[in-house]
Amino acid sequence: MNTRHAKTTGLAGFARNALRAGMTAAVALVVAGATNAQDYPNRAINMLIPFGAGGGTDVPGRFFALEMEDILGQQIVVSNVAGAGGTVGATQLSQADPDGYNLGFMPVGTMTTQPHLKKTSYNADSWIPICMVSQGPFYLVVGQDSPIQSVDDYVAAANSSNIRFAGAGPGSMAHLAQLTLDNSLGITTQYIPTKGGGDIATEINGGRAEATAWFSDFDSRFGWKGLAIMADNRSNEHPDLPTFSELGNDIQVSVWFGFFAPQGTPDDIVATLSGACGEAVATDRFKENMAGAKRLIRYMSTDEFGPFFRNAYELNGQLLMDAGLIK
Repeated sequence: MNTRHAKTTGLAGFARNALRAGMTAAVALVVAGATNAQDYPNRAINMLIPFGAGGGTDVPGRFFALEMEDILGQQIVVSNVAGAGGTVGATQLSQADPDGYNLGFMPVGTMTTQPHLKKTSYNADSWIPICMVSQGPFYLVVGQDSPIQSVDDYVAAANSSNIRFAGAGPGSMAHLAQLTLDNSLGITTQYIPTKGGGDIATEINGGRAEATAWFSDFDSRFGWKGLAIMADNRSNEHPDLPTFSELGNDIQVSVWFGFFAPQGTPDDIVATLSGACGEAVATDRFKENMAGAKRLIRYMSTDEFGPFFRNAYELNGQLLMDAGLIK
C-alpha cells in the first residue's frame, strides 16, 4: 500500500512540476516577445523590391529606404527580386517570417491586379499595408496634332469612329485606365497592347493610336496634349487641366507605391513602422530626391492605407473580370 501510494504521489508531483515548468516557459516567451517588440528594431531590416535595380519601383524605394534607416536607426537591406510582373518577389515576401524584419516596397499592379490575372498564392489577405509613400495620377492624353481638344471631343470621337488606346500589356494599369474611362464615359475604345514606354509613343506618334494614359511628363517627354487628370485635385504641373470630377465623372486612376508587411506582423511593430513612414516622407532630402525624379509623394498611415488597398484590390479585380480578362 505504501509503495503504491508513494508511486502515485510521485507521478502527481511530476505532473504538477511539468505543468508549472510549462507555464513558466510560456510566460517567459510572452515576456521575451513583448521585450523584442518594445526594442524593435534591434537588427537590420530586409526590404524587398519586386523589380530590377534602377527601375520605376526601385528608384523611389531606395529613396524611402535611405530615410527609414536614419529614423529607425538600423540598416535597411534592399533586395531586388524581379520576375512575372513583380509576383516572384511578392510571393517570396508573403511567405517570409512576419517579424517586422521582412518588408516590401510594392507597386499597385503587383499588389492589386497580378493576383487576379495570375492566380498567385498571395491575395489581399496576405498583407498588412503599412503606409502609402508615393502616388502619381494618370492623365488622359492624345497626340500633339490630334484634333481632339477636350474630353467632350474624345467622347464624340469614340461614338463616331474608332478610338485606339495604347498601353502596356493586358491587365496593366494603363489598360485599367482605359477600362475605367470606357465604363465611366459610356464609350467603347479599342485597346492596343504594347511593351510599354517607347512603344506606346511609337503607336501614338505614328498615328496608329489616338490616346493613352500617362503621367505628368506627357508633354515634356513626348510633346503630347493632355485632356484631363484622373485624380481628385488638379496638379501643380498642369493647373489648367481639369479633373474628371469637375467634368462630371469621378474617375481616379493612379500608380502608387506602398510599404507592406506579411500578414501576422505584430500590431505594435506595424504602428512603429507607420509612424516612421510619416517622418520619412516629410524629410527635406526625400522631397528633393523625389522631385528630382519627378515623383509625387502621397502618404497614408496604415489606418487609411489598409481600406484604400483593399478597395483597390477589389475594384481592379472587378474591372478585369468585366473586361473578360479573368473568370
